Amino acid sequence: MEFIDFFGIYWLIIKYLIYFAAIIILLSSLDDFFIDCYYWIRRVWRKITVYKKHPPFNVNELYKNEEKPIAIMVPAWQETGVVAEMAALAASTFEYYNYHIFIGTYPNDPDTQAEVDQVVNHYHNVHKVVTRDPGPTSKSDCLNNVIEQIFAFEKTHNIEFEAFVLHDAEDVIHPLELKLFNHLLGKGNDLIQVPVVPFERKWYEFTAGHYEDEFAETHGKDMLVRESILGFVPSAGVGTALSRKAIKKLIELHDGEVFILGTLTEDYNLGFELFRENMKLIFARVPVTIEYTAKNAFGKPVTRKKEVLVAVREFFPSTFSTAVRQKSRWIIGIVFQGWKSIGWNYPGLATKYILFRDRKAIFTNLANLLAYFLVLNVLIMMFYAKMTTDTWWYPELVPPGSFLWILLILNAFFLLNRIVQRMYFTYLNFGVRGALLSVPRIIWGNIINIFAMWRATVQVLNIKSGVNNLSWDKTTHDFPVNTTLSMRLGELCLEHNLLDHTELDKVLEEQKVTHKPLGMLLMEKGILNEEDLTKLLSIQNDLEYIDVRADELDHSAINKADPYILLEHDILILKKHNGIQPFVSSGQVVNVVVDKCESVLKNNIELFITKSSTIESLQHQTLFKDLSMDEFRQLKMILKHKMLPKNIMPQILSHREQTGDDLIASCQYFGFLPAGQLQRIYI
Repeated sequence: MEFIDFFGIYWLIIKYLIYFAAIIILLSSLDDFFIDCYYWIRRVWRKITVYKKHPPFNVNELYKNEEKPIAIMVPAWQETGVVAEMAALAASTFEYYNYHIFIGTYPNDPDTQAEVDQVVNHYHNVHKVVTRDPGPTSKSDCLNNVIEQIFAFEKTHNIEFEAFVLHDAEDVIHPLELKLFNHLLGKGNDLIQVPVVPFERKWYEFTAGHYEDEFAETHGKDMLVRESILGFVPSAGVGTALSRKAIKKLIELHDGEVFILGTLTEDYNLGFELFRENMKLIFARVPVTIEYTAKNAFGKPVTRKKEVLVAVREFFPSTFSTAVRQKSRWIIGIVFQGWKSIGWNYPGLATKYILFRDRKAIFTNLANLLAYFLVLNVLIMMFYAKMTTDTWWYPELVPPGSFLWILLILNAFFLLNRIVQRMYFTYLNFGVRGALLSVPRIIWGNIINIFAMWRATVQVLNIKSGVNNLSWDKTTHDFPVNTTLSMRLGELCLEHNLLDHTELDKVLEEQKVTHKPLGMLLMEKGILNEEDLTKLLSIQNDLEYIDVRADELDHSAINKADPYILLEHDILILKKHNGIQPFVSSGQVVNVVVDKCESVLKNNIELFITKSSTIESLQHQTLFKDLSMDEFRQLKMILKHKMLPKNIMPQILSHREQTGDDLIASCQYFGFLPAGQLQRIYI
């Protein structure tokens, strides 16, 4: 046979491969198109029926529920530079009070333990767990160690957690997440998943950017559809709340363990197991309206509103290799391990359909690889034919009107639909720029998925002990906020010879029972006076101590700022000096608050510290002089413990003024401050 004969055979193989790839892609496209149609029909139907009968959910309702105890579980292996920031930010911004964070660390990871110790020393409701075995074991094993410690904590502290929340060390948690979980648990739900929204990256970072597009569509449409079709909502591993009933059921299913070992996607498996046990799983997509300052067409600052989801935000991998490694882990867990451990033998077409949809990547990634290979072949042949006349001519690969022609036309239509769908849902989260970038990122995402599929397949084929014994193949993480955790107050007292170790140990033991700030206990015992305490806090927080007089206040700036933020964070604003706006507080102010105030005042802020009694007196005179001192202190505790939304406070104060009711009664008139919260106001 001559070369041209071999080339003819090759070209015939190419033609049949086009058939194969086109059919696989068509079947996958029909699956996606069904999800699209279901979503839009459901959305229109609910708009003309459900939403007309029931008004949209008001997030203010979340504040009216008694706060149930919630435990947050965070596995951490080699998470230095991340875990401390995550826990500190969560502990300082949650609009919830009755929670504890348990961070699982390993005995052979001292750096992560040291960071966790820093946070534990600053927040009484953050706890370190050290696993029995050195790491890395698996995420499931780490979480099992964490939950074992949680059960021990319950016994020693006479508490019973109603929800167990899964998070990773890089998560930025929405302040209202726990309130949402608390509300939905009261409705009888056993697994609650909130959306995951990747942080927006630079336009040219296609690897990180394709996560933005995929999660926007999956958590904007697909999860809602699968919940409606089947009621099976897989956990994303973060932003997932499990009821106590669900935890007990998992312990029963796994012979005493909550999370099964030997899987890289324990979150997906537990969702299916709870679904199989007829528990209630929901995907909670709840928007919150926020106000922000922007410039109009004339360059003037204006206040606008936008909706932001109660969601988990985090950075996803930005390099090709880390993205491939992460996605191959998902493929192994869901496709290969899921195929083996969960199987297919379940009643109902809907169940089999959703399982097929979760596992079809093994076919679609192969088809996509073939498609790119075939397109490359065709382009090379077209280029060669244009460049030379010395060519052999073969029958057309795709004759007009042929079956293959129709297949490709259909696939072109479904591809256009896929692009439109992806652009729309990306636009909802990331605006016009994100929608436009999502188009080229579809191709890049497919390439990442192809390499991930290849890596996952090679890993599974190379292991001798089966797909259930792969190690914790984690990726490194970034965190968007840097926090500085300072020296403990007790250490400063020892350093300045204000008390000895024995006295400090006694006070710390008392603090474990009362949960009062250490400074308050030291003042109550006469060890420190207020000025001494404040000067120690100035050293601790690296802030200059100053005395403040009423005539130094900048009333113009105070009127521009949110009075409830000033009260919650013990802030006074002094007159501007040399272009700097001095902010005085009784302690460190988190960067988020400083940034927000800077955007409102349009000035650079410098922080100082003064006595708490001085701030209380001047704030009362300046901000809320119509309240009695007792009511002023009650309002302050309400805001500090985030017992109600700040946007409702003007209505409450107006009602108080019109009716003569006291502050507590006015709050309760609007349905806030359930009985369990009142005791915290009078601490």
